[in-house]
Amino acid sequence: MSDKVYNALLWIKDILEKERVPYQIVGGLASRIHGGSRPVADIDLYIPGECSYRVLAHVDSYISKPLTHYVEGAWDLEYFQLIYRDQKIEIGLAPGTRILNRNNGEWVELKTDFGSSVKASWRGVELPLIPVRELIRYKSLLDREVDRIDIAELRELANNHRFSTNQECSDNGKD
Repeated sequence: MSDKVYNALLWIKDILEKERVPYQIVGGLASRIHGGSRPVADIDLYIPGECSYRVLAHVDSYISKPLTHYVEGAWDLEYFQLIYRDQKIEIGLAPGTRILNRNNGEWVELKTDFGSSVKASWRGVELPLIPVRELIRYKSLLDREVDRIDIAELRELANNHRFSTNQECSDNGKD
């Protein structure tokens, strides 16, 4: 994974932890840290909506999409987007996110349980990740090509006993 992703992750993690904002890494980055191989395009994470002002106070000059409600493709959520040293970071607010189930066309609430986050170490940095089971669940609903790639890899890793969807890994040795 690129230094660009790593440096942006350290930057936003520092802000979140200084402000004591709970967060959960999701999306392609979570898939990668759990053991996937697909390149990471952006950093996706969720924070509690009531904590957004504590983050926004530190990131004003990096905002590329302001905090508001967006309905884009298969997503219906409140979020803001940052660009830090050419790396995109998307911060969604929980609760309230809905995703479109591509299989039946219905909107499904994406529940973010910060207390169920799996602690994982990546390049020496401890991070709270969405549990694999939940990651597979929401990627199955979205059913995009990138999601199918991530799901196949995560299931293969589970089948090879690198981890199970009930017991997560803490460091898969990949960067």
